[in-house]
Amino acid sequence: MSFRSASTWQRLKAATVSSIYSLTKKCLTCQHLSHDRTISKVDLVASARLGCRYCIFILNAFNHFDAQDDFSKVSWMNDWCTLSFRYNEPHRSWLQLEVYTPVGHPPAWPDISQSADPLDDILNGGSPRSPEAYGFIHSCLQDCDDNHPECKIAGQELPTRLLDVRHEGTQQVMLVETRSLPMRHRATYIALSYCWGKGQSLTLRSENLEAMKLGLMVSSLPQTLQDAVTVARALGQQYLWVDALCIIQNSPSDWEVESSRLASVYRGAWLTIAAAAASGASEGFLSRNYRETNRWYKEPYHEKWPNHEACSAILGARWASQYLEHRNTNTKIPVPSWNLRGWTMQERLLSQRLLTYHLYELRWVCQTTSKYESTSHSPYLEHWLKADPLDRPLLKYKSVQAVHDRWRSIVLDYTARRLTDVRDKLPAISGLAQVFQRVLQSPYIAGIWKNQLPWDLLWTASSLQVNTAPELYIAPTFSWASISSPVERFVEKKPFRHSESVSQIVVEDACAIVDGKDPLGRVNNGWIKLRGYISKATLGSPDDLKWYYPVKTKYLGIRIFDHDTFLEEFQATNEQGNVERSVCRMRRPSSATPQDNEPLPPIIQHGAVVYLLFMGYRRDVIPPTFTSYYFLVLGISRENPGMYERLGVLEELQVWKSKSRSKEEEFISGLISAADEYKTITIV
Repeated sequence: MSFRSASTWQRLKAATVSSIYSLTKKCLTCQHLSHDRTISKVDLVASARLGCRYCIFILNAFNHFDAQDDFSKVSWMNDWCTLSFRYNEPHRSWLQLEVYTPVGHPPAWPDISQSADPLDDILNGGSPRSPEAYGFIHSCLQDCDDNHPECKIAGQELPTRLLDVRHEGTQQVMLVETRSLPMRHRATYIALSYCWGKGQSLTLRSENLEAMKLGLMVSSLPQTLQDAVTVARALGQQYLWVDALCIIQNSPSDWEVESSRLASVYRGAWLTIAAAAASGASEGFLSRNYRETNRWYKEPYHEKWPNHEACSAILGARWASQYLEHRNTNTKIPVPSWNLRGWTMQERLLSQRLLTYHLYELRWVCQTTSKYESTSHSPYLEHWLKADPLDRPLLKYKSVQAVHDRWRSIVLDYTARRLTDVRDKLPAISGLAQVFQRVLQSPYIAGIWKNQLPWDLLWTASSLQVNTAPELYIAPTFSWASISSPVERFVEKKPFRHSESVSQIVVEDACAIVDGKDPLGRVNNGWIKLRGYISKATLGSPDDLKWYYPVKTKYLGIRIFDHDTFLEEFQATNEQGNVERSVCRMRRPSSATPQDNEPLPPIIQHGAVVYLLFMGYRRDVIPPTFTSYYFLVLGISRENPGMYERLGVLEELQVWKSKSRSKEEEFISGLISAADEYKTITIV
């Protein structure tokens, strides 16, 4: 019998303690939510039919929040009083509910969460310009000023230009050159992080530079910028930095210089305001009623509940804080465009203090703490905030390797974001690269740190989002910046304490030619010279494997490799001057967009030639020994005959049950013996 049935549902709601399961005799299925457990939907429904009031409550709560879908199992976390429902669809976020008793009622059972629902209060009457919102901001600023010495801005150089927003009530703002400011070392400013969208109608240009220095009406600004002026004035700050009005947008030289200084702009700001609620400059982020603009929100679910003292209590369920966390990708809650934009990644991470205007509340993040407007005192929320890697201070790590690992995690997030101009792939992260370079003291080669070679070459593209390569030159093919797809992972050199890695490669040279004035920005050429064992292999026909390319090797047989992009055949001239069928990356026409309905990639015919470069191996030395062997899969470069371009990565995993390494050493010797040559090659 389905619990979607209205009559059945009403009978379950009407169930009382006189049922087969009382409040004093524990249900074997849910154990009356007395300790952590996971319950299948089938068992939960069966127990509810027998009358367990707790199981009935769980089903009622799920139906209240999501009557359209179904779940397969539910997990109870006793310490946090949360229910997590796993949907039947794979890859979908779990529905997470906090079970509680509202303030002012007897507890439904001992130790149950008993607190007000501030998020409900905000959504039913709050706005980002309310006295309560500004009270939250002032309290965060005061706490940070008084108690967080690590958040202090010390002697940062001012940006080249700032907007003087003057005092509240003034109808104009004025662009100022900071070199003309008296006592400039004492000036502070707010930086704005936002999405331009299609509403950025006003920008600083060489022809209006002098006019903007004389002043411009606040009403002429896009709404998001008007709101930023309002907040700056309310917080008593005279200066505001906005990229559209502080960088000359039609001057390539000014854009290159100023974009290379973004690290100091955001790290030096007294506060950064992030307009996450606005998808474009024309929308604004202050003039909105939270309840009207967040129609996905569901009121808490409540039931009358007789507790163990025979008192009439209330048992409730509401969306848990983690489920409502603003980086959650659950489809019922819209993800702000700001969270998906490439440029905002470094703007967020570089800021010492960040105030984010989200869809339904404010959020504060500094180098010491993180708070939501609605649940700034919630231990449950604090637990999950600490789990967000983007909230951790940027470079507070004990080892250089840990700093490298943080860089890699940033790249994984960054490559999943969107850029309007694909040429911004490296500029939009160059500010972060500057900060990391001061610690790592390593040459930077189009997104790759030279002192982490050759292991940083072993990155893989997302297998679910493989695409064509950009037609415009972005980076050399050995760099993750050269592809359009998100990067799924980097091979870790030492993931466990007992791991050991052995490289089979000698890095002879690596270089990227900078295109412009930002030394860590755009490049127009690059190469790496590696000396190692290289083998010729062939690609097989994909057959029913669709976008998976089987590669036939001499020693390993047929294997599937992780390809960076869709591939295509061409007639290449090899180093011996012979013409052969080779493979290269398929490139997207510059006029195409990721949303275009593109034709399917052509099938590569069996026998097209590729090359495998043996990069090394990593073993976990506690028996049984797991050893992974890594190869770069290469094709002959179409544009640079005699050189190679990267096509992907092949990983071969072997398990050695014996403590003796003789079989493992024999396998490695076989790999090396099967190589055609040991030589130096150039990858471009």
